[in-house]
Amino acid sequence: MGLIRLQDEEDGSWLLGDASSPPPVAVTALSVLALMSCGEIPGRTKHGKAVERGVLYLLSRQNRRGGKHDGYIGFEADRYSRMHGHGYATLALAEVFGMLSSQDDALLTEKDVKDGLERAVRLIEYSQDKETGGWYYDPDPTGHEGSMTICMVQALRAAKNAGIQVDSKVIVRAVQYVKDSQKPDGSFRYKQGDERSSVALTAAAVATLEAAGAWKEKVLLKGQAYLIDKDLHAGLRSPRFGISSTRFPYYERLYIAQSLFFARDLGPYRRWYSKLVQELKRSRDPETATWNSKRYSRAYATAMNLLALSMPQQYLPIHQR
Repeated sequence: MGLIRLQDEEDGSWLLGDASSPPPVAVTALSVLALMSCGEIPGRTKHGKAVERGVLYLLSRQNRRGGKHDGYIGFEADRYSRMHGHGYATLALAEVFGMLSSQDDALLTEKDVKDGLERAVRLIEYSQDKETGGWYYDPDPTGHEGSMTICMVQALRAAKNAGIQVDSKVIVRAVQYVKDSQKPDGSFRYKQGDERSSVALTAAAVATLEAAGAWKEKVLLKGQAYLIDKDLHAGLRSPRFGISSTRFPYYERLYIAQSLFFARDLGPYRRWYSKLVQELKRSRDPETATWNSKRYSRAYATAMNLLALSMPQQYLPIHQR
């Protein structure tokens, strides 16, 4: 698997190469999730040790010194992802928590992961903006924007599903933030009070509302209709499948996969997925079996594509319908 060869042999993180905006924590968390989405289990499969080493790296980046930022999983030099990285790392810890092996040679223990996950959840709860219910790039309750809020909601729901205590009021306020971000045309804003919206943000918001169980609510139905009306972002027409027409193609692709796969009508998803497979076969580097993002790294692009491709297998709890 090409993604395995991109893991650092020393610290377990994923190599970022010459990426222009390198986000180490986020990419490592996404790589761990991608491996698990392909059936790799800590301590029990061929590449299970790679998953364990990745999680150990995430735990090594966690602040455990107490204080208001206790539990934050970050990297001092990371100027780009910050709380995004923390959110994806929390999601990775939640997904791996129920998959740990009790073998003697296991690198991870359930106790270590649970402690790290609980601390990460408390940090998310602390850093929720008290006025809006959203989150921003720093681990403090001082701002909000849509993609960050969606990342935190998904992390909290995964933690709750893994048996971790989560303040239900935090989730309720966050889901309401997502709902209140919808525009009249069904798309979702970058942030409340900002008229910018996109297919990527709309797909992420729809996937989050689906996970929250808002199946009959008008806000979800309008969001789903917007995505379909946009012809899945020209995915059924464009030979480049959105690569050249969107600023965040891999992010958009992952959340389109989630939003369509969780919808009750799987027809649009099946049509979109067949085009996805064709495009990713065409665009993959045959020598390395990877894809590349000049902005965020080859590991990032490969992990995001694997997460989108592996959705039908439903190995990750967050991918289960």
